[in-house]
Amino acid sequence: MLQNRESVFKHKKKSTPWHFYRSITPNLTVQYVDIPSIYLRKFTPDGSKLIGFSHDQHSLLVYNYKGIAAAGEVLSESGVGNKEWISNDMLRKKLFDQLFHIKFVLNICQDNFARYHLHREFSVFLENGRYVLIAAMLPYAAHALPPSDYLRYPDIYDRVVPYTYLFSVVDLKLGIISDQVILPHDAITMSHNHGVSVYGNTIAILSRLYQCVHIFELVNGVLVRQEQIGPRPRGHMSNIDEDIGPINVNSKLAITHIKQRVLSFLYKQFECDDMMTREQKCVNYQKFYKNFSFIEFMVMEKMQLIDNEFMLLRYEERPGVNDIMESMTPRRLFVFYSISSENVVGVYQEESAKFLNIVLKYNDTFCNVRSFQTGAGPLSSTNQIVRKTIQSLAKSPALLHEAVIRFNQSVPISSQSFTTTPYLNCNLFCYDEKAVSPMERPKICSTSPIQFLDKASGLIAFRLNSQARMPVDLSAPRELCAFIFHPYEPLVISIQKCMHRYTFNVHIYNQSTIVKQY
Repeated sequence: MLQNRESVFKHKKKSTPWHFYRSITPNLTVQYVDIPSIYLRKFTPDGSKLIGFSHDQHSLLVYNYKGIAAAGEVLSESGVGNKEWISNDMLRKKLFDQLFHIKFVLNICQDNFARYHLHREFSVFLENGRYVLIAAMLPYAAHALPPSDYLRYPDIYDRVVPYTYLFSVVDLKLGIISDQVILPHDAITMSHNHGVSVYGNTIAILSRLYQCVHIFELVNGVLVRQEQIGPRPRGHMSNIDEDIGPINVNSKLAITHIKQRVLSFLYKQFECDDMMTREQKCVNYQKFYKNFSFIEFMVMEKMQLIDNEFMLLRYEERPGVNDIMESMTPRRLFVFYSISSENVVGVYQEESAKFLNIVLKYNDTFCNVRSFQTGAGPLSSTNQIVRKTIQSLAKSPALLHEAVIRFNQSVPISSQSFTTTPYLNCNLFCYDEKAVSPMERPKICSTSPIQFLDKASGLIAFRLNSQARMPVDLSAPRELCAFIFHPYEPLVISIQKCMHRYTFNVHIYNQSTIVKQY
């Protein structure tokens, strides 16, 4: 040992056994598996539980996951042999119950909340999966907002449809509701966690209606309201002069403090730049005043907590009064905001290549998700493709401009929207990201099984057989497929939707399966 130390020889550090995942793969597809009449959501970060919502969207269901070994007996009895996919009646009926056992059913929407419905595309895990935050919604009866709201929230965006939201914190260990918070008459984008961002125990909720961000802290399972970021600086919400007379569409209200700081930041960028000539500053002054009204009336559409100190805000062009539909290509502005100092520390246009480089360089920070087992973040080939594309288009400003705008649209990134399964690690396997990707979004069903090639050998490691059931018809609705990957075990649940029909496939490791190379 001493000799090795002196000669600088060292033992090879123990690393994550990625070769294990190359050998043990979800190589068997069991088609048309019988699933209870529920909406499956996702696994907890530690993979011990699977959560879902009841068909009436009133209850949360939590299943204990038994592990793939629990399916060994039923796989053996069904005579799978060396097949890659099978549709055996006994296997279809028994497989889900062999893998999962119901732990508890928690009725969220009852008594005073009986008219609410759980949003089945929203759930956020907290404290490594000890708690889960879910939301129920109730349509709000349409009526005019009180004038005081326009005074308190001068940026109010009253073209959105309001709801009353019930946020519930569920203790998955004890099987109880540990806390509930109601946000009445608001508009929050719940699908795929877009309107809620989480960092550690800090929870940020973006109100599209009031154009502000509610900050909560989870303390021992209780949501503690910290502050509200948006219309005015801290301590100024109560100092509002309500004696300004009647309010109408022509009333001029104060600009919000974030927009004031955005304008100040942009002005100081070229005002304090001694390297600029007088002519360059004049051009920048003209651009600044030309864009003043756009910044004044833009709306906050997305938000993300970078950490406990910084937040990324995405502002977009406010639709005109006579616009029936929102613009498909709205102008965007990306703003980095310091929560503690209430200052804007960075402003980037949607065509900013510098902003894209920041996103690519700190992609793990923006994704903000790590494997509970390996500590690794999601590894997608998309970032590598983006980098190569930007480099190849460096000599073509027009194409580079379009590419940067297209890629910048993907941020801010919604919380916990990536899976950390090693079977989507682009360093291990090659696969078609148009059919399946680490980002947990439904994809258009592929017309053939999805092949995963071992990156080291180039051989087909396994296939996910979730191909479209109906022939491709451009006039018919597209058949979609969503994937629920276990965080680390070779188990995948694919959910295919065609019209209003759902079918479920389970992709699981089977020792006797032989993957054919064709």
